[in-house]
Amino acid sequence: MPRNSGNTMNIELQDNYGGYSVTLQQLDELLESRDVLALREFGNGEGLAKALKTDLRNGIHHGEEADRQSHFGKNEYPKKPLVPLWKLFLEALKEPLLIILMVLAVISIVLGVAFPEREEDRKFGWIEGAAIIVAVLIVSSVASINDWQKERKFRELSKESADIKIKVIRDGESQTVQIASIVVGDVVEIEQGDQVPADGVIIEFHDLKTDESVMTGETDLIKKNDETPFLLSGTVVAEGYGRMLVTCVGVNSEWGKTLAKITEDDDDDDKTPLEAKLDKLATLIGKFGVGFAVATFLVLLAGWLIKKIYETNVGKDTWSAADISTMVGFIIISVTIVVVAVPEGLPLAVTISLAYSVKKMMKDNNLVRHLAACETMGGATNICSDKTGTLTLNEMRVVKAVIAGDEYLDGLPDNTDGMNEEVVQVLSHGISVNSKASLNKPKAGSLKEYEVSGNKTEASLLIMLKDLGIDYVPIRKHYTENDKIEKLYTFSSAKKRMAVIVRTDTGAHRLYLKGASEIVLGVCSQQILKNGSVVPLTEQQKKKWMEDIESMASQGLRTLTLAYKDLQGTEDYENQEAVEFGSTLIAIVGIKDPLRVEVIDAVKQCKKSGIFVRMVTGDNILTAQHIARECGILFGDGIAIEGPNFRKMSDDEIDEILPRLQVMARSSPSDKHKLVSRLRALGEVVAVTGDGTNDGPALKEADVGLSMGIAGTQIAKEASDIIIMDDNFSSIVKSVLWGRTIYENIRKFLVFQLTVNVCALLVTVITALTSFIIAPPAGSHSKHMDPPLTAVQLLWVNLIMDTFAALALATEPPIPELLDRKPYGRHDSLITKNMWVHIIGQGLYQLVILLGLYYTGYQYLCVGGKCLAEAFESYSAAEVNNTIVFNSFVFCQLFNELNSRKINNEWNIFQSIHKSWMFILIFFFTGGMQAIIVQFCGRFTNTVPLNWYQWLICIALGVVCIPFSYLLRVVGRLLTKFLKWEN
Repeated sequence: MPRNSGNTMNIELQDNYGGYSVTLQQLDELLESRDVLALREFGNGEGLAKALKTDLRNGIHHGEEADRQSHFGKNEYPKKPLVPLWKLFLEALKEPLLIILMVLAVISIVLGVAFPEREEDRKFGWIEGAAIIVAVLIVSSVASINDWQKERKFRELSKESADIKIKVIRDGESQTVQIASIVVGDVVEIEQGDQVPADGVIIEFHDLKTDESVMTGETDLIKKNDETPFLLSGTVVAEGYGRMLVTCVGVNSEWGKTLAKITEDDDDDDKTPLEAKLDKLATLIGKFGVGFAVATFLVLLAGWLIKKIYETNVGKDTWSAADISTMVGFIIISVTIVVVAVPEGLPLAVTISLAYSVKKMMKDNNLVRHLAACETMGGATNICSDKTGTLTLNEMRVVKAVIAGDEYLDGLPDNTDGMNEEVVQVLSHGISVNSKASLNKPKAGSLKEYEVSGNKTEASLLIMLKDLGIDYVPIRKHYTENDKIEKLYTFSSAKKRMAVIVRTDTGAHRLYLKGASEIVLGVCSQQILKNGSVVPLTEQQKKKWMEDIESMASQGLRTLTLAYKDLQGTEDYENQEAVEFGSTLIAIVGIKDPLRVEVIDAVKQCKKSGIFVRMVTGDNILTAQHIARECGILFGDGIAIEGPNFRKMSDDEIDEILPRLQVMARSSPSDKHKLVSRLRALGEVVAVTGDGTNDGPALKEADVGLSMGIAGTQIAKEASDIIIMDDNFSSIVKSVLWGRTIYENIRKFLVFQLTVNVCALLVTVITALTSFIIAPPAGSHSKHMDPPLTAVQLLWVNLIMDTFAALALATEPPIPELLDRKPYGRHDSLITKNMWVHIIGQGLYQLVILLGLYYTGYQYLCVGGKCLAEAFESYSAAEVNNTIVFNSFVFCQLFNELNSRKINNEWNIFQSIHKSWMFILIFFFTGGMQAIIVQFCGRFTNTVPLNWYQWLICIALGVVCIPFSYLLRVVGRLLTKFLKWEN
């Protein structure tokens, strides 16, 4: 092949590149330059296909993929590497408060060994500081492991979200493969709404236009033909359809090169609305915690100084280096209070809940693309749903028809006997060539008669032909293989029709048209009769056919009208309306699409959940009304309106009908967008379904955009937040349940954590206030009352409160009762009045119990007639008593975790606990670890072993939290009833 002297690109075909006559570098240069002259010197698409050993009609052969990938690369893009665990651990250690604790712990070790309060304590002086360091390391390890797991879970989910299906021709058959399986040399079929999966050149085009704004910034659609043959990966097919030959994939494509030039974080780092609310709450709680910490430090320091100065003056004590150690201990306690008070567990709980829920939602056919949508669905107040495939099965069959003037309203004929040859030809050719659907052999084990590829409505017409004894395949091949298709008018939801101009065997041009019945009937001026004669279509006859259309529609049938027109060849083919005007009516068909059985119950459940369901469809209003009544969407004095009428209305007029607007028929994407935006302007939380290319704006406008996994175009999927994988309305209801579950689980965690905060902070501050006033128990090694909760113990509580509780409560499974409540409002408080009843009530119970133990336990808790002050020789009464306080505190939290499973005054706190294996695991793990800490960790955790009696007391005090919770539930119910509280 000659070189192009005007271009420096080397386009001479090679013979030794793994058997291919073109190199990766040549293909790369060709696509980068997008030089049409260079492509022509290759021999256009045909020459390039030959160089790539591709048959343009039959595609590549199975088994060639690996070889092509080894020479030209895979259709994959490099992702940002996952952060290793050790880096996440170091990041967790960078937390300022933890750094301060570590520094103070080191100082504590030095002072404890060098300047102990008593000489006999020197050999143990390092323990408290070392224990704090170990506790900090454990807290950081758990946090980093959680982050590590989160990254991997979300990476898995993003991989599933990016699993795009592409149609290719291989071994002469059209088949669907994953986008990553596309290889150089593949012949790919593309149509309106598809994402271009790789770089390539167009080899067949029909009214094909692409949106290349993502690559070029140019918003105008680019018409693809022999003058503009290059297709770029990442761009979108806006109109028409065609075939392309893949030339560059993955990192070698233009999109791959663009990705390589920009540093991009693949993770969804944007905060969800719930996370934003929790951040504000965490900041507020943190400020309170800092205030408590400062107050505690000042009280401890002031009390100690007053006592120290007094005892020094009277000769009871002297100043020493050990005093520095005492003050460092005060600082450690204060910093630990801040660590405990700052609720790091709140964002962690959201992360865990989202990761858990999103994974489970996949099993319920909900593929989440944007995390915020999970939460938002829980608060949805309106669902605007499509009809076809979502409320119905999308299993289309023609059950009634008018063909060539004859009515078949009680069933279709099973042959074409009695029909003129011309009637059979225009009917069969019009259906076969003006369609992209196909009927394939069913998969092994399938009970289906056909495996449908493409639009199900079009497929129903092909099935009708089959039932009439006509095979569409040879008819279609006759036109496509002999290049007899002159012009294609693709279907759009705005035009509601599609057409094709073909060249007949005589060389004449003929238009075949099909679409919405009233629209196509409106452009017809003639009709063909059974005997083949063509007669004028009178107004009276049009009225008769409209009555048949309305009759079919009122029975829930989708109607289509078929027509044709012989052209003169002088028409302006760019003016579709002019070309279609004066067509000849062939047939009117009524297509049945059965309602999904489960939809009726799903719609009922939505009503029960406070969600207003509206049907928004492009179908005839009578069809829409029938289906809407059948599934319960249209009822009472509900309004059904047509899109053209809706779009003429003012905002005030729309607002007036919205409370009763239940069905919008013959709607365009702009009508759907207007409805959604108006509902949102009125404060509604709107979820909307969409499957078409033009549904993108409405999906983006909605609070949650729901695209269809089966029928949805790639544009619709990219614009959506959640992909409904089975196109089923009942799956949408499941997404509502999961959304409410996430919100509920976070509220459970809030109740638990705030109760711990209230109790821990008050216990620490109150005991600090009194530590230098009340004398320590007899036998105590300290000169003042030691705080009941040490730094190490508080860090352990922090671990229970933040990480373990987040895992236990944020992974609670959904319960059906959540759908019996009203949606939570957009601006509702996270903490309800009933939640405050439990937080304050449990906090006060625990506070009274723990302070009572702290101040009087060593006097009144007796064993065998001996009280704590007298009962032990190895340990002081203060050590035993403080261990009991600490142990009781932890067990109160453990049993209150059970209470926190139900926060709306429900009676059964154990409901579905057998399904919550994570909760059970965390519950027993925490209890077991607490037992080990108390019995075996000794000085390391400032605890001493307890006997069975003391263990019984600690556990009993914790168990009492449950009956006390029931008392609070009674109080909550009474307050709800008399004060009209809302949950």
